Formats: sequence, structure tokens, C-alpha cells
Amino acid sequence: MFPRTAVEIQHEHERAFIGNPNVVTFYNKGQAYVRNAISPEGDRCDWFGINLELAQDVVRSFEPAFESRPERPFRFTRGWSDPQTYLMQRQLFELLAKGSFVEPLLVEETVVTLLERVVRTAYGEPFPRRSQSKFMDQREVVHRVERVLSERWGEDLTLQTIARQVRMSVYHLCRMFRRATGTTLHQYRQNLRLRWSLEGVIESSRPLVDIALDAGFSSHSHFTSTFHRQFAQTPSRLRVNG
Repeated sequence: MFPRTAVEIQHEHERAFIGNPNVVTFYNKGQAYVRNAISPEGDRCDWFGINLELAQDVVRSFEPAFESRPERPFRFTRGWSDPQTYLMQRQLFELLAKGSFVEPLLVEETVVTLLERVVRTAYGEPFPRRSQSKFMDQREVVHRVERVLSERWGEDLTLQTIARQVRMSVYHLCRMFRRATGTTLHQYRQNLRLRWSLEGVIESSRPLVDIALDAGFSSHSHFTSTFHRQFAQTPSRLRVNG
């Protein structure tokens, strides 16, 4: 949870602490707590609910001893929220709160990144561990992931779907792929979609909205804005100039 105003928080059997925009707070499932507003603006905050298996996987990388309490992975009540993390979660939260379309894969990867960042502030560097894959080395895993994305780039794949394909956890899939390729799964797939669409924009007279939908974009406007960020001009302008 990311406080947006100042509030006093007390977890059950723990000392009270001050939550404010500099802090991120952790709650295990069923966590009992009391909150008392300090700010005249009241108690406002952004909550992110995390799948238990994902929370366990992230914490396990930083604290292997957590296995003695798998249902309550977070032993810290709070950590610090650096400026980049706070901005990242605010931007994501605002997009979703406004009903703006955000690709599910991007949302999932951003939440995984947020979780890793805030856990890192509480624990420090991850505990060294062996590869999570029992069947393939890292190069083979990346190869398999790239194949899945290459074959199914037009589909709205979830992280869980991709992870199952390569027999890896969601968290370690995101971390390993980012380290190996320098990009996220979402951006890798987005690049494939845009490069496929480029051929249709330049070499055909098909309606741009049809190209956008076939490429997996939710709307013509979403396609246009994403295309412009990638190629520095809109599809319609590129077609005219071509």
C-alpha cells in the first residue's frame, strides 16, 4: 500500500508507525491493523493486491527462511518508497482509475516490478540462488519465451500463460527475461506488433483501424499513439509520405 496522505498505522502485535508518501506498507492476507488519519485531507492511499504465490516467490529470493511462515510472507510492516517507485505506481494507478485502456501484460509486469522494488527496500539484495528452471538453462528459457511471443504476438497473453509454457514462476520469468534481453515481455511483444503493422501501413491500402485490430491493439487511437512513440510519426502521415 502506498499512502498518499499522512496516517498512523498499527499492525496487530506491532508498534504504531507513520505512513506517508515516503513509505510503502506491507499487509499479509487477513492482517489486522488500525489506521488513524493525521493529514487534514484524511486517509488516502493506493492499494495493490498481490497473488500469494507471487508474493512468496519474490520474498523467497530475499529471505529463504520465510518458508517457516508461507501464509504470511511479509515480516516487515513497512519499507521506503523511492521517487521512481512512487511515480511508477501513481501513474499506473491513475491510468486504471480513470478507466484508460492499459494492456493487461503491461499492468502485470509493472506490478511485479513494483513488488520487487518495494521488497528490495526492506530486505536489500536478493539471496543468491540457483536457476529456477529444472529443465532448461537461461538461454533455452529465453529461446522458448521468444518463440511463444513470436507465435502468439497478436493474443492477449497473461504472464501466467507464458510462465506455464516455459515451466517457470511469473516473478523469475519477468526478472530473467528482462536481464537477458534488456526489455520487458510487454515491450518485446509490442515491438513485434508494431513492426508487423508497419508492412501493412506502407505496402497496402488497408484501413488503418483494421491493421490496428489485427495487430492486437484495442483501438485505432491506441495504435496511433504507440506507433508514433516507436517510429516518430503517425501511421497516416507515414502512409502519405510513403
